[in-house]
Formats: sequence, C-alpha cells, structure tokens
Amino acid sequence: MQLLIDLATMAVMFPGGIPATDLSLVRGDKIPLRVTLLDEGAPVTPSGVRPALAVKTALGDETLVLAATNLEPVDDALGPAYVGSLSVNTTQLIEAMGSAASIDLIGEVVLIAGDGSQRTSSLIRVTVRQDIMPADVIPPEDVLADWSALVADALAAQLPDALKEAGVELEAATGQSTLSSGDAADTWTIVGGYAFTWGDEILAGHLPDSCRLKSISTVYFFTDPALNQYCLRVWRLTDGAYSLIGTSTYVSNLSSGQTATWEFTPGVTLQRGDVIIIQVCEGTEMTPYALGMHAVLTPSVPGRGLVTEVANPPTVNGTMAPLMTVVVDYDDGITLGGVELATARQLDSLGRDVRQSSATAEAAARTAGQSAAAASTAASDAATSATSAANSATAAANALAAMPQVDASGNMTLAGGLTAAGAINANGGVNIPLAVGAPTDTGAVNRFYTLGLAGAVSALVQPIYLNSSSITVAGSISKSSNGTLAGLTQRFSVGAASAGSNAYGSAVIPLIGPNGQFNYSSVCGFSLALNATAFAKFTFGIGRGSKTNRTGLTMDSYSMIPGNELAVNHGEIIDVTINTPYDTVRKGYEIRVREIFYVSSVGHWQVKTTTVFLPVGHNELMPNGLNRLIYMQSGPPSTAVREEKAALYMELGGGSTNTLFKIASLRGFIAFEAGTGVSTLIIDARNEKTYALSADAGTGTRHLYANGLTNPTYHALEAMAVNAIESEETAAFEDINVPIEES
Repeated sequence: MQLLIDLATMAVMFPGGIPATDLSLVRGDKIPLRVTLLDEGAPVTPSGVRPALAVKTALGDETLVLAATNLEPVDDALGPAYVGSLSVNTTQLIEAMGSAASIDLIGEVVLIAGDGSQRTSSLIRVTVRQDIMPADVIPPEDVLADWSALVADALAAQLPDALKEAGVELEAATGQSTLSSGDAADTWTIVGGYAFTWGDEILAGHLPDSCRLKSISTVYFFTDPALNQYCLRVWRLTDGAYSLIGTSTYVSNLSSGQTATWEFTPGVTLQRGDVIIIQVCEGTEMTPYALGMHAVLTPSVPGRGLVTEVANPPTVNGTMAPLMTVVVDYDDGITLGGVELATARQLDSLGRDVRQSSATAEAAARTAGQSAAAASTAASDAATSATSAANSATAAANALAAMPQVDASGNMTLAGGLTAAGAINANGGVNIPLAVGAPTDTGAVNRFYTLGLAGAVSALVQPIYLNSSSITVAGSISKSSNGTLAGLTQRFSVGAASAGSNAYGSAVIPLIGPNGQFNYSSVCGFSLALNATAFAKFTFGIGRGSKTNRTGLTMDSYSMIPGNELAVNHGEIIDVTINTPYDTVRKGYEIRVREIFYVSSVGHWQVKTTTVFLPVGHNELMPNGLNRLIYMQSGPPSTAVREEKAALYMELGGGSTNTLFKIASLRGFIAFEAGTGVSTLIIDARNEKTYALSADAGTGTRHLYANGLTNPTYHALEAMAVNAIESEETAAFEDINVPIEES
C-alpha cells in the first residue's frame, strides 16, 4: 500500500493523485506500507522527520487500534520515501471488533519532527473486515516466514513421478549472485563511464530478471596514485532521458593494481533489459572524472561501450569494457528446472491482492447504486445549470475585458496605480523614469538610491580602536614596531620554533571606542580586522559580564572564561581556531568555532562547538588569507531559552571565487550594559617553522540597530555568504586549562 502526503496541505492521496478518504483492510493481513512526502510535488525525506500511520476507534480516543511506526527512510528507484509494514491483527483490534463482521475506524498519518512536534494529515475512514480464516487458525509467523519453502514443497509433492524421474525438480532460488566481465590480461583503458544493457552477455553469471545491485569492483591502473575520493553513479534510460537511480560509497587513495569496491546501500533495483550508464565521479561535488582501469576487449554492439558523458544517445567506444566484478541480490523464489517462476514476495502478496480486489469491487457496487440514484437529480438540475452557465460566461467575458492583459513578452500596462498588501519581488530590478526633459539614465538613478541606502547603513557604524598602551603579551610573541600604528593596527612577531618544539605566544588586546548608552546599548554587531602567518586562535568576549583572560595555554584550552567563578551573566565568549594544515584530499581548511553561553532554562554554562570546512585552493594559506571576522545578530535573543539570533562570518582575500563564508550560528547577546559589544581580543599563535612569523590586529567597526531593532547588515550577509558549517554540537561547559609545558 502506498500513501502520498502533500506537506503543504497534509492531504493524503493514493498514487495518481486520488484522494485517500477510505481504506478497506482484512483482519489477519500484514500489509507492506510505503509513505511518500511531497514538497511542491517532489518526493522528499526531510531530516529528522518520521511518519507514522495511526488508527483508532474515534478522534478523542488516545488508544491506538493499529499503528505503523517503524517506517525507515529509503531512496530507491521509486524515489525518496519511508517503508515498513502494517499488521492488521493486533490485540487491540481483536478486542474492538469482538464478533462483529466489520468495524469502522479513524486513521491519520502523523509527521513527527526531531524536536517532538507533530503534524497530522487529513482523516481516513478505515474499514476492517473479519479475515476469511478465523484468527485462532491463522498460521504462526514462523510458518508465514517460510512461505516460499512451503509452496515449493507442496508443488513438488504433486509433480508426477515421471517428471521427477526426468530430473525436473522444484526448488527455492538462491538470494545472491556474483557476475564477472572476464579476465584483464594486459589490457587497460581510461574509464569515465560505461553504457550497456543490463543482462546482456558482458556480465557472466546467474542473473535473475529482477535484482538489486550491491557492489561493483574494478582494478585501478596508472603510474600515479589517485589521491582524491571517487564514487560511481548509475543512470537508467527512462522515457528518452537518463535519470539517476543510485550512488555508491566513496573509495580513495588508489594505487596501481589496487581493487576498488564501490558499494550501493540498500541496493539499486534493476530489471533485465534496463539501459544504464555507470559513471565515475570525483569528490563531494561529484564532478565527472576518468580513472585508469584494467579492461577487457569486447565485441562491438550498438549503444554499448565506454562513454565520457551521460547523454542520449551515448557516444560510445565499443571495443573495451572495464574489468568488473558485480554482486547482486534478489528475493528468494521458486524455480523449476533452473527457471525462476515467481518470487516469494509475489506469492506472499497474491492472497492480499485477491482480498483487496474483492473489497474494491464491493465498494464499486455500492458507489454504482448511489450514482444511479443521483443521476435523475442531476438531470433535473442540468437545465438550470445551463442557464446559469450562460449568464456566468457573459459576466466572465466582461470582467476579463476590463482586466489588464499580459502580452506575449510577459509585460503588463496599468492605466492607474498598484497597491499590494504584501512584498513585491522585482528580481530584474526596478526602473524609475525621470520627469520629461530630464536625463533618462535610469540605471544611474537606481544607483543613486542604492548609494543612499548604503549611506544610511554607514551612519549606523562606529569605529573600534585598539587600546595599544594596555596590550600585554606572553610566551614567544612580542609587539613589533614594524607595521604598527598606535590605536589603529598592531603587528606581533611570533618567535621561531626550536628543534622538536613549536613556539607559542599570546597577546591580550583591549578594545575601546564610542559606545553611547545609559543602561542599554543599541549595539548589534561588530567586525575585527585580523590576520596571521602562524597558526592562530582568536578569542573575544561579547556583551555584559566579567571575563577572565588567560595566556600560555594550549590551542585547545580556553583563553577566556566567564569571570567571578562562572557567575551567571548573559554575555558570551567566542573563539575561532585555525590550527590544522591544508587538506589535500578535500582541498581546504578545517576550522573550529566555540561559543560559551548561558540560558536560565538550563541553569549552567554551555559550549556549542561548530566544525567548519573552508573550500579554498592550496595556494591560499590560512590564516594568511584572513581579512576580517564579522559578528552580526538579527535582534535581541531570549535569556531563558536558546534562540540563534546571531552569526559569525569570515572574510578572506586570495583568488577564490567565494570570499565570504558563514562559520557559526550563535545565540547573540542582549543590549543591557553591552558597551562596545566586544571588549577584549586574545590572539594565541603557534609557530612550527624555524623562522619568525607574525599576527596582525587592526581597527574594527561597531554596528547599531536601525529603527524597530533591525540590523540590515545581518540580512545582507546572510543573503551573500556561503554556509561552510559542517557539524554542530552543544554540551555542558567543562573548562580546559592546560599550560604549554604540560601538553
């Protein structure tokens, strides 16, 4: 049984868009269930959401008579969905039915989100009839589980002795098969993809008509190792176009002669005769790629051979095929003399299909009777409806003539003005003509208004300066006069590493600037100009409350913690650590962001750790390429529960296409006694080189709310930034305070 749920309306449908208002079930059945969620018509399996089918006697009754709750997400040839089964033989159902021939129940599909919230579908009338076989004589589960073997034994016992003597035996088919394309010999080739018809002679071995592709193994051939990660994608020709039906796991770091096994979970469903292409892709972006592989020579067959891209018809080199070992599995079934007659799944569903067809026929008969009674009434109404339709058509034609019309180019001209209750989207821009006789460069006019908006935003920005005279340093770091301008920029020299030991140092930089407030400030964000040639950790305290600064600790330690022995306050502490080398496989840098915060509903300090990956080129070192850390929040957060009203961004230099990245989603701070917003910056540096490196800090900006406690800069950054967040984890705060000499 397959049910489709429209996420917008929560309407329940059968395949084909038929509303699911009634279900007819037979007691004793165990029905396969597939639930598909539709988002604007497309099947989806939203993260953290699980559907369940709940059936009870009445709306107000909390006791479930039937339920299907353990539905698992899949992504198979039919698309994303949730699958499981519904047992129509529960103790609650037997008790509710008693000796009645049938019972009417109420059913609904419940969508349960990860936070426990629920949405319910439209209601379904569920009619359950007594089983053809009394419940007390229904075969036990262990007998039903071996249904295929029972059928095989029963049929075999009825075969004439002459057939048995002739060697014709009935037996269960095995469930897995290994197929091979032959021997490699000394042949090799470059493989970007391979097109063929599933089931032809290219793969030798037992292959049933229907199976699930579990894995493909090939042998890598090339002088240089393949250091990136690679996957296989399977495409099937449907209605004149290739569609993606499966993606394998990744393999990586291949050396010549190494066997690479790509696995497909839970398996790609294939039928004999399917026209498919197996494509090689590189990296998480799944870019088409060509790998050197051991190969076999093959006869030329139209449409079969090596390909460089997925297209219909494929352009093939039909004289070679990759050396492949393919594993498939399939349902246990019944074979006669080695020929598969039927699968166990087909046999098991046969009885249910017959009973379902009977119930459908009965419902159709009732509907036919009702339709006959309604026909005479409809006939008498037809004449009246025809007169009304003619009048309505005339009125509609008059109304349509009065409406502004859209021409073939999509333009509409209005004689008057336009008033809209909601926002008007103008993705192509807004054209503002000038008065007659004035210059008509409307692009310049638009730019003039845009510059005015930019000026309005700049009026909400104040400077943040370095309190140069109060800067303190510790360890292998010192204030440098070269590249330093008091209050505006400060360069620090990070000493060279000694044999077998890195050099560490810390700088504590107080920040000052105008911060108009009495009890409350209107600060809503800031930016800090930062850069380093050594690995570095940048820590800053924001909002009210005292903070304790610490130096001389490892890079994983906290350089700033809440003050006064972790006294309660609603400020925060954030650190950003860039302490790992360039990842040559993933091509970028891994960065860690930690946020120490307090909410009263939890009652103790917590820390949220965010793992970030910056996809940049190997010629763009970090934190050398760092220009600025930017903190912005959309509004004041709650102090009772966590609301993520803020974000942290990183602005880079270098040659990458994208230079603005979102690296954390944060709670934010309230404006009470917030001052400049950010009070102190701590730079911890680690130098593994045998020569001195540096770190730089410069002036920042302090951003204020506009009217209505809105922050336009936050919304602009959210729209432009690339989200580089990979994982987030929140836990109770536990102090890490490890001095360098103890690490």
